[in-house]
Amino acid sequence: MAFDQANPELSKDPRIGACVYLFHGLLQRLDQQQPGLIAGMTEGVLRDRAAMNPEASASAAHGCEIADEALRMLRLMSAQLKLAQPPVPGA
Repeated sequence: MAFDQANPELSKDPRIGACVYLFHGLLQRLDQQQPGLIAGMTEGVLRDRAAMNPEASASAAHGCEIADEALRMLRLMSAQLKLAQPPVPGA
């Protein structure tokens, strides 16, 4: 479920959007300096998410939503970085 669909009241807060925007750019820049950072974070979130049981409690279900959104964001960052990379000659 997308963040705006989950809680339309919070998604209208420009501070949340600004934090996501800055975090997104920061992680992309860090990944350029430390290649594989985003991929490693993605693997970590995947492992954490796999260990969660959304049926266990409301808190666990909320944790799953957070992990799912984190995965969406990390995958978007990774895809954007791949698009920004110049093509490899001869490939």
